[in-house]
Amino acid sequence: IEPMSALDSEESLVYALRGLFFVAPGALDLRDDAALLPHVPGRQRVVTTDVVVEGVDFDRALYPALYAGMRAMTQNISDLGAMGASSLGFVWSLAIPPSWSEVELLDFARGAAVAAKLARLALYGGDLSRTNGPLVCSITAFGDVDGAPLLRSGARPGDAVWLSAPLGASAAGLRRLRRGDAPREPAAFRSWLAELPELEARAVRAHLQPVLPDGARLVGHASSCMDVSDGLSLDAHRLALASRVRLELDDLDAATDKAATREDALAGGEDWALLFTARGAPPIEAVRIGRVLEASSAGGASANDAGARDVGTRDVGVWAGGQRLAPRGWQHFQASS
Repeated sequence: IEPMSALDSEESLVYALRGLFFVAPGALDLRDDAALLPHVPGRQRVVTTDVVVEGVDFDRALYPALYAGMRAMTQNISDLGAMGASSLGFVWSLAIPPSWSEVELLDFARGAAVAAKLARLALYGGDLSRTNGPLVCSITAFGDVDGAPLLRSGARPGDAVWLSAPLGASAAGLRRLRRGDAPREPAAFRSWLAELPELEARAVRAHLQPVLPDGARLVGHASSCMDVSDGLSLDAHRLALASRVRLELDDLDAATDKAATREDALAGGEDWALLFTARGAPPIEAVRIGRVLEASSAGGASANDAGARDVGTRDVGVWAGGQRLAPRGWQHFQASS
């Protein structure tokens, strides 16, 4: 008699997945049609969602599925932290293709579970489906802010510009992984990683296992905040537009990780560090990379700028070394040249 597989039925797969996560009491043991979310008086609820598509957001030929699941969960946790929220829970949906084995799928879920447990993020439910296309994972996470949430629109002239960590190592790590010599079996992959030169290993770890800052500690201190998921030049531009200010980046060396190039930092993405503005020393580890200036009132930002629509100021944007930085970085729907 062949042993039952977790993929034999939806019920068996739900049972297998449930054992990997901390299941919130409000999930009602995943037996009802919906979950119950607790309400904490005096706190604001923050909700974020991300979809991860195999072949677009990750390539499972490059590394074990465990890390793809870890990264899928991490980007949601990062969004919560960027708003100053403490993690509460999540729901997720998986569309599973027949090309994924039970081992791969459970490894993907196990990676997501590791990231969720580290952030104290509980499972509240989800949905499962089949697909003839690539694997699709959609996660909606929620948390609570004790105080005013951090927004992109609060930067003011006189603030300093900070990063919770130097950038670019993730892009350098992906470049190293794309050489295609890393094994996909988890134990063999760990051995391969341990044998890499120090900076290469640092970069690969930054791509697969990013360490997230505690954004909740910035509540009441930072005037604006966002996570850097698409590259510094693009994400800093988004913050400048939201706040209608000019960001003068005067220390790009401090903004660049030692395992990366400046181009990696400016346009690489997926670092998930926090970019924030504040006055005074921040309560988390951070590097100062610039300052916030008032934008001149003449002219207007280009409508081609990321997110720009009639902002009414000529110098809104990001500058470094006396030159305006173009908003370059990862965009899903950027027209091909």
